[in-house]
Amino acid sequence: MYFDYLNVLVFASVGLVFVFANLLIASVLRPKRLTDEGLDTYECGEETIGSAWVQFDIRYYTVALVYVVFAVEIAFLFPWALVLKDAMANTGAAAGLGIGYFALAEGFAFVAILFLGLVYVWCKGDLDWVLAYEGQRYQPKFADSRLERVSTVRDIEAEIEARAKAAKAPAPEPSAT
Repeated sequence: MYFDYLNVLVFASVGLVFVFANLLIASVLRPKRLTDEGLDTYECGEETIGSAWVQFDIRYYTVALVYVVFAVEIAFLFPWALVLKDAMANTGAAAGLGIGYFALAEGFAFVAILFLGLVYVWCKGDLDWVLAYEGQRYQPKFADSRLERVSTVRDIEAEIEARAKAAKAPAPEPSAT
């Protein structure tokens, strides 16, 4: 009996050693970042402005949950509708029980409760995507040097034109003194 516990202990120990050994090997072999820019969040070719730890609006989650609720409602209503047909006709598994109108009332109660939930969320304003924001404009806590490097297209084009003019201009003649 104790041998079975020993097997579990050895298996768990080997698993833990495997995990931590791989983490240790990876920390030694992975490339090291020499600059802070290598540690920045990078997505879709756009440089980040401000912190990546921003809070999402709760309405996103509310709409997602409302979607899940109605998806589950649809998943429950299809089998209910199939059984309701037999219950109303007093055939099949519901033969002789007379539960047709009870099943119909249960289905309507289910839909009514979900509808009241939708009305509640709608009245709270959680389904409105665009709300007036009356707070202060966002300012990053720390000055980021990358923000100063962002150039407009006009600045880049002017710089290219200046380089082209400088390349075409004749070199000044050396003065004989």
